[in-house]
Amino acid sequence: MLYFVGSFEQGGAERQVAELVKNMPRARFDVHVAVCNRGDQFGYDLSPRSFHDLRTPRGPSAATLVALVRLVRALDPDIVHAVHDPQNSYARLAVTLARRGAAIGSLRCTRLPERTIRRERLTHGLGAALIVNSHAIREELARARISGVEVVENGVDGSRFAPLDLPTRMAERARFGIDGATFVVPARIAYQKNQLAVVRAVAALRSRGTWPRIARVVFAGRVETHSDYARCVDASIRKLNVGDVIRRIEPVRDAEHLLAAADATLLPSHFEGLPNVVLESLACGTPAIVSHAANVDGLVRDGVTGIVTGDTHEDVGHGMSRFLAMSMGERAALGMRGRGDVRARFGIARMVDGTCAIYDRILRTGIARRREAA
Repeated sequence: MLYFVGSFEQGGAERQVAELVKNMPRARFDVHVAVCNRGDQFGYDLSPRSFHDLRTPRGPSAATLVALVRLVRALDPDIVHAVHDPQNSYARLAVTLARRGAAIGSLRCTRLPERTIRRERLTHGLGAALIVNSHAIREELARARISGVEVVENGVDGSRFAPLDLPTRMAERARFGIDGATFVVPARIAYQKNQLAVVRAVAALRSRGTWPRIARVVFAGRVETHSDYARCVDASIRKLNVGDVIRRIEPVRDAEHLLAAADATLLPSHFEGLPNVVLESLACGTPAIVSHAANVDGLVRDGVTGIVTGDTHEDVGHGMSRFLAMSMGERAALGMRGRGDVRARFGIARMVDGTCAIYDRILRTGIARRREAA
């Protein structure tokens, strides 16, 4: 097995690759990993047989393809499993040029850019499978006339992402500077994640006198390189005078402690696939407030495990107000029901088993073809 991913910088897709690599049964699969960039914000002990830096830190390029072809020829893997566009296309081209193995692609978000759709159409036939984590993504690809797409939902490590005992939780809240009712927005600062709506929602609630004095918001996520959106978010915080309520922190390796320390997580995205951070939040016993677009696969049950709302600042403000109006007992009940849902539907073993079933089918098909050729 050769996994091909841009990097292990913080993101839902990257965490899922890390979980796959970590939990793939070593008795059956000899696991190798190729990356464009050795950046790692998770700190997992992945222990692959080998780790290959393709030395293209700005992302896939012609040099990446050349290096990947060489690597595939040297390793002779049965399967190359790529994650994201354009890595999918590079993996398909590499196995075709190297004449080794079979390529699997992965896509993990809706509203795919037209360039992604074009690349998928051009190279889809060179691959053995395309895996997505959301039924909404499969439906979007079907509308783009890309078929044969398989859904394997995300998995969450319920032992790592779990509620904290009270003394530990209070210590973690102090470490992260969390005081009072605190919403954490655990996402990169990007248009997709819609932090501007949160800024405007807080300002509107404050102007109406309905924002509690001790309530706070924390934006926890990396900033995309040369991000105009991040600058716009910062400017809006200053202009609307909510800098004492909203603050940004850098990505943290122990995200599970931040999520478990929060009172609620907030993800008002304009579009998503199956957002891993919502599952991680619920697994920690922390209720999630999500937009309809972030809940297309029914991760949150409105009023049962969290709150589902729209993505305008008025909608986001309403969702936050609903949560703030709840008692501590009602909030805790949301969180515990959410943890139960995640443990039942989104276990790591279920994700690994679903992925391995696809690998096994491809391997059986490859063996049959080799026998026929012989």
